[in-house]
Amino acid sequence: MGVDIIKKLKGEAQARQQQRQGGKVTNPSRIFEPAHKIFVSSNWKSLLDRKPLIAPKAAAAAAAVVAPLGDGGVMPNVVALDCEMVGVGPSGTRSALARVSIVDHEGNVLLDRFVRPNETVTDYRTHITGITAETMQKKGVLREDTARKMTSELLDDKIVVGHALQNDFQALLLSHPHALIRDTAVFKPLRVPGWEKKTPSLARLSEHWLQQKLHEGEHDSVEDARAALRLYRLRSRQWEKQLKSVMGNYRVGSSNNASAADDGVEDDAGEPVERKPAASAGSSGSGASATAAAAQQAARAAAAAAAASRTPNAGKKKRKRQAALDEVASTAATKAAVAAAAEAAAAAPVASKSSAEVGSGSSQRRNKKRPRELPKQAPGAEAQKASGTPVRAGKRKKGVSAAA
Repeated sequence: MGVDIIKKLKGEAQARQQQRQGGKVTNPSRIFEPAHKIFVSSNWKSLLDRKPLIAPKAAAAAAAVVAPLGDGGVMPNVVALDCEMVGVGPSGTRSALARVSIVDHEGNVLLDRFVRPNETVTDYRTHITGITAETMQKKGVLREDTARKMTSELLDDKIVVGHALQNDFQALLLSHPHALIRDTAVFKPLRVPGWEKKTPSLARLSEHWLQQKLHEGEHDSVEDARAALRLYRLRSRQWEKQLKSVMGNYRVGSSNNASAADDGVEDDAGEPVERKPAASAGSSGSGASATAAAAQQAARAAAAAAAASRTPNAGKKKRKRQAALDEVASTAATKAAVAAAAEAAAAAPVASKSSAEVGSGSSQRRNKKRPRELPKQAPGAEAQKASGTPVRAGKRKKGVSAAA
């Protein structure tokens, strides 16, 4: 509407300029229109204020849809957890649960109760937790097993957000599926620039990303849980996308392993079994060959399992790295097979030492040279020698007489 008025005013100015210069106006009726046609009501500002930014039906439909991941919206099955611990034991170095706080995806408190540990508290860590001996004597303090049961029911099948959650689950004596944990201490896109290689504290992350200072005095578990939830909301879309990609690759690898097992390839060849040394050289040789064959079969099975676990959609660099790993595994398996065969061959002579010694002794006796026997003389030879008659000892050579 404002643009149309400006165009009309501009047209009128041009028409007046042409009249002053003696020019002709082709259609003055289109330029000079009645004032009521271009008149604007004075309440146009109030009308704009009452106009909704979105149509009522579209607004109702948008409210019915769950807010998407990212841009400050999270799924309704997300909760944030934080715990406070006190010291137990002789020196108070061991931690025990003293307070548990859980908030929902909007930051509303689902559970915030103090917990009385089963062991005697030796260090309340008041400067951090704000908990004193009088706090544990108030009404509403839960027993440790009761707090554990209530927490387990609230976290069941939920995505749990927190900072350094391994400490909280250790204090609660609970476990949670790894796929449902969102730990802001280990998610690298949340690392502060320049501190990527160090595990950041919740206070540092909050000050950098949320411009919110934490832990200036005593810690508040509800405030810490809400801060972790806000950090998750900043990178929720990227976080879930990366996790979905990782879980998809894991499912593909597991399905390939299952198909390889159906085809008759064993995923686990088992541990090698030590064989006793055989009694004879022949049986020991067969044992060595069997050990070498088993080791080669294990090497082939390991190579087949590594090839089956390879993701078909992996990039070029990943495929090269996987091929190098497969080659290293195959080389190691081959070396193990050769070593096993060498050990079996070394054990064979020890097992068959006695039989080998017996065999070698008999062969030596058979191959021993006998002393040369002199030719037998004809009867009467001694008498002829005694009488001086020449005795024919052998063939005479040609040209040599008997007398000579």
